[in-house]
Amino acid sequence: MNKRINIGLTLGDPAGIGYEVTLKFLRQLYYTDISNIDYDITLFCHRFILDKVVSDIFNNNYPSDLFNQLKIIEPNNFNEFNFTYGENSIECGDASMQYIKKAVEYVENGYIDAIVTLPINKYSISLAGYDFIGHTEYLAHLTCSKDISMMMISNNFKIVLVTTHLPLKDVAKAITKQKIVTAIENAHKAGRYFNINKPKIAVCSLNPHAGDNGAIGVEEINLINPTVKETYENGIDVYGSFPADTIYTDKAYDFFIAMYHDQALIPIKINSFGEAVNVTLGLNIIRTSVDHGTAFNIAGQGVASISSLTKAIDVAKIMIINKKVDTQ
Repeated sequence: MNKRINIGLTLGDPAGIGYEVTLKFLRQLYYTDISNIDYDITLFCHRFILDKVVSDIFNNNYPSDLFNQLKIIEPNNFNEFNFTYGENSIECGDASMQYIKKAVEYVENGYIDAIVTLPINKYSISLAGYDFIGHTEYLAHLTCSKDISMMMISNNFKIVLVTTHLPLKDVAKAITKQKIVTAIENAHKAGRYFNINKPKIAVCSLNPHAGDNGAIGVEEINLINPTVKETYENGIDVYGSFPADTIYTDKAYDFFIAMYHDQALIPIKINSFGEAVNVTLGLNIIRTSVDHGTAFNIAGQGVASISSLTKAIDVAKIMIINKKVDTQ
């Protein structure tokens, strides 16, 4: 008999909306009848902050026995600390990273099946002394993973990025053959998580009109197209490059490869703003995430939406189930 799925939630920066969103989601589950939910949830957070948010945002109008139905894992050697919603701090930055570290320990030891992450704040983690840009880099470090890719999922798209958070002026020189191959291979391997045995993959060009035979840029001729051709010859069902302003309209493809951040995120957010999911490919664990940040501008106000967290949990569940089937 298969054991129940257990999904770990890391609640992110306490000064942001992660705790609020999680508590809203759990309250909705509770009133749906949490006993009928076909998966378990483990929270990686501080209990005292859960209590604070229940008091501050929910005015203590919250199911009193809900926490008794959940497993709450706190970081080691942590004392209570003060913080202000919407403000950066060393304590909040450190706490958010400690949640992630603890969750990775649990998933690698088989106590949970996947991690769903709530947002951290890049400035706060830097104040706390962490030399990582964000979640993805820290997760790669903790799991000793090298060839990782960011994938964004919406209702109609699965888009894997070659480069991520770079100024546009730096994108062309940052694109390498290895980065393109990594994105394509990670998309190909991700097919199993979505019950697609041999995914069909389209690669976006870097330049308008795919460079127009070199008239608007030569990256396609010199780098992207030869890499796609070579990867296709190595057995992956990949095609391109195609002009990015039209390829997303072709529903024949299971995955798309984008060259830079906005080339991927614009179609995703037009299609499913507030309900998209970020997936890290190339890790030895399953990790999904909400598509929004800490939202310091609305933190503590009780107005944050649970839609992206709901989707991130749904995607994690799908990936866990298909991984189990694939390994049986």
